[in-house]
Amino acid sequence: MKTARIAFLGIFALFVLPSCQTIQFYGQAVRGQMEIFQKSRPNEKVIADPASSPVLKKQLSEIQKIRRFASEHLSLPGNDSYGKYSDLGRKHVVWVLYAAPEFSLEPKTWRYPLIGEISYRGYFREQDTVAMADQLRREKYDVFIGGVDAYSTLGWFHDPILNTFVGYPDIDLAETIFHELTHRKLFRRGDIDFNESLANTVAEEGVRRWLKHQGRAADLKKYEGRLVRRREFYREIEKAKISLEMLYASGEAEAEMRSQKKEILSNLRDQFRELRRRWGGRGLDSWLKEDIHNGHIVSLKIYSEKMPVFQKLLIDCYGDLELFFAKAEKLKFPPIDRIQ
Repeated sequence: MKTARIAFLGIFALFVLPSCQTIQFYGQAVRGQMEIFQKSRPNEKVIADPASSPVLKKQLSEIQKIRRFASEHLSLPGNDSYGKYSDLGRKHVVWVLYAAPEFSLEPKTWRYPLIGEISYRGYFREQDTVAMADQLRREKYDVFIGGVDAYSTLGWFHDPILNTFVGYPDIDLAETIFHELTHRKLFRRGDIDFNESLANTVAEEGVRRWLKHQGRAADLKKYEGRLVRRREFYREIEKAKISLEMLYASGEAEAEMRSQKKEILSNLRDQFRELRRRWGGRGLDSWLKEDIHNGHIVSLKIYSEKMPVFQKLLIDCYGDLELFFAKAEKLKFPPIDRIQ
């Protein structure tokens, strides 16, 4: 889940979108991006600084190797980003909210200049996200808030490494960087499902190739197991999504739909418990604690809905990523059939 181009477009929007709420939103976006710029230092200076921890120096050096691999082996613009480091002093860089009506999985969308209609809203301050979420809940939306550790400015700026993700294990670092660089490589205006599913496909394939390149067979096997678990998780989400869509299209009275919705989501949590048991009693902690609702469902579908198409395309391109990107750019998806 990644915000995009919010700072650059904020300057433009202040002049063309006059509402008070719009000015406040883009104003905070500009301030947030400026904070990142002001706190950024070249990696070489951070590594040479005696005050920098050995762990930070090691991670920055590892990221340089990862971005070089992205350029040399994945047809990604690895040399154009992550040359600087910015410590924001907080856990997440932005907080993003997703919202859907109580009896619908059609997400609320917001329109942004140049990038089109997107199904999330991101803020650099958590309290701003919470305030917007409270407003939407009063309007009877199911709202999910998630912290975001990395995002792409899509080539408008040279994105720095942030303290919010620099401490990731190296496989997670590689997956994050490959994902964000894919947005920089190819981004389709107003099609968030396309963009995120594409980036996830490239990130997973990139990590596979990166581990193979390093001769880390054992880590590759573990990573493939992680991807299996990820697919199992998304399959359960998809089954619940189909059941909810059928329910919302049924014409039942609201009280009955509310009761059946609760049952469907309770069953989903039961399936997560079963997955956790099969996985050895680990994972899915937040999903077993939170009150799952439509906001959670719509926040996830954008990251996986079109992945099978991109995975097949990569196979059809015999793994040639440059050809893959060229063909992906021309892909046209038919409208998704909605249950009426």
